[in-house]
Amino acid sequence: MSGYGQFCAVARALEVLGERWTLLVVRELLMGASSFGDIRRGLPRIPKATLSARLRALRAAGIVDADYRLTETGSALAPVVRELARWAVTTDAVALSEHDLDTAALTWDMQRRIDIDALPAQPVVLALEFSDRPPADRRFWLHLSRRGVDLCRDDTGAPVDLWLTAPTETLTRWWLGESRWTDVLGHPEVHLHGDLALQRRLPAWFRRYAFTPDALAAASG
Repeated sequence: MSGYGQFCAVARALEVLGERWTLLVVRELLMGASSFGDIRRGLPRIPKATLSARLRALRAAGIVDADYRLTETGSALAPVVRELARWAVTTDAVALSEHDLDTAALTWDMQRRIDIDALPAQPVVLALEFSDRPPADRRFWLHLSRRGVDLCRDDTGAPVDLWLTAPTETLTRWWLGESRWTDVLGHPEVHLHGDLALQRRLPAWFRRYAFTPDALAAASG
């Protein structure tokens, strides 16, 4: 028999949500993913077959519909995901490690957390180079405009307005709300080149990680 065989509501919930990747699939849908490809870009290490299996299970449980949308039951998991994040950022039990650093996941989260209204009137190309990563995971290009945002893993040939080079952990910790932008710029291995006016405005373009300590504090009232 599968399952825990317990009347406890926690056990019964875990029978649906406790498999590896399941809650992260829910997280991606809560963050706005609307296709199989979107979910995979947010979870670049999940095998396709595993994602298909998790989506089938979530549909069977009435959490996700056939169009990759959360049902009312699925949307009700938002506070669960938020409280898991709160626990993680307030305990040393799950501290950030080298294994957690993934440039594809980081840049995908960055592109979906752009404050469109804060962008300049003219389109901007921001190149990101992670100095400590192998070539396949080192460079990304964010094409930013008030009409939309695109993340590219290949150079399209468009002129680059800003070029930011940084170690992966340094940029990740800023994204998580663990450090300030001035700390990033003060790191000896961080280099930012390009238009000086755009350099000053750059951090304001990003709303950062959805579960920074400040965002979690605001959510709790």
